[in-house]
Amino acid sequence: MAESKLLTVIAREYLERVRSRWFVAATLLTPVFLVLLLFLPTILGERERRNETGTIRIVDATPDSVGVLVTTALRGGVTGDTARAEWVAATEATLESVEAQAVADVASGRLVGVLVLDTATISLGRPRYAGRNTTALLTMQQLEGAVTRAVLTRRLEARGLEPRESASLAGLRLRLETERLTERGRGGSGRLSILFAIGVAVTLYLTIFLHGSNVMRGVLEEKQTRVAEVVLSSVSPDTLLLGKVLGIGAVGFTQLLLWTASSAGLLAIRAPLLARYGLQVDAFALPDLGWGLAGIVLLSFLLGFLFYAALFATVGAMVSSEQDAQQAQLPVVLLLVLSLAMVQGIVTNPDGTLAQVMTLVPISAPIVLPLRLSLTPIPTFEAVGAIVLLALSAALATLLASRVYRTGVLMYGKRATLREVWRWLRAS
Repeated sequence: MAESKLLTVIAREYLERVRSRWFVAATLLTPVFLVLLLFLPTILGERERRNETGTIRIVDATPDSVGVLVTTALRGGVTGDTARAEWVAATEATLESVEAQAVADVASGRLVGVLVLDTATISLGRPRYAGRNTTALLTMQQLEGAVTRAVLTRRLEARGLEPRESASLAGLRLRLETERLTERGRGGSGRLSILFAIGVAVTLYLTIFLHGSNVMRGVLEEKQTRVAEVVLSSVSPDTLLLGKVLGIGAVGFTQLLLWTASSAGLLAIRAPLLARYGLQVDAFALPDLGWGLAGIVLLSFLLGFLFYAALFATVGAMVSSEQDAQQAQLPVVLLLVLSLAMVQGIVTNPDGTLAQVMTLVPISAPIVLPLRLSLTPIPTFEAVGAIVLLALSAALATLLASRVYRTGVLMYGKRATLREVWRWLRAS
């Protein structure tokens, strides 16, 4: 009998939210936002690079004419196919006046920028650039690279190398390709594994926070509308609370599955689709977690949601207004934010002491455990230990929440103090 009532409460909470317009809108708009995030910056950046025009003047006061090589490298321009780079010679005596004239031309719109090269700037490794496009980071990187290669070329020539050999050596570019290895073999790109892991952590954080807050608001709404008085006449407080947590948790799980499926599909077609428009990007290969580790990730999310949903439900039972709820939920939110704040340190050293400790701490395990599993293999006993501790914490939090809920859900008009909550726990 109790099981059927629990299933009824779960079904009510699940269907009520899944059928809402907000659930449909959030579920559909998230993949749309992901499409914009994956495709739009690349397309717009390439379009801007191709359409931007202008002339960059290289004022060269170096004794070995470094600016000539820079101009040659930039001929045709770094800002577009129709852009140009022009070279102007100067001496130490005329540098100030030549630079002033170039700056005036930039101000009048005749130039897009001016690059100043002299003995001091080269020796200090700080060439000067002033222009209207200094916020174009890609352009600035290309300028910096062109100057670096030109300086290296001249220095290699000074050591006796042929111009062709020195130019070849100066233009050498190496890119370290990282590949993740696990006990199951090759696991894809290391860089992409990091991006995937951070995406998992942020998604879990948002899902737990949003739907945990829904539990709090659901409890608060029942108190304000006095629905709880009617429902509790046929359902025990423990059954009602557990059904609410599981029903809303199922909503979050459904949404998470839909987001995961749509994200995987979009990531799979991103590279070939952009390639059709002449844009080359790295393919995104999802890390191979295996069914066992994927199950641990899923279980950690479910238990983590139960843990935090119980805390949010406790807050909802303690307060009587939305304003009080926003203030009272702050400690719970800070626990979640603390877990997210540790992401950078854990990504830097996923096998370090901080990562190991945060994996075993229940308040951070729902986010840190999936994060580490996406980055590096971890010992089975450590993953199982984290799950066991999280399960025990979720059970304890649910038990304490149900005791507060029994009394707090029928309390109206004021916010319960911690002393009152402690009395409720002892009396239950």
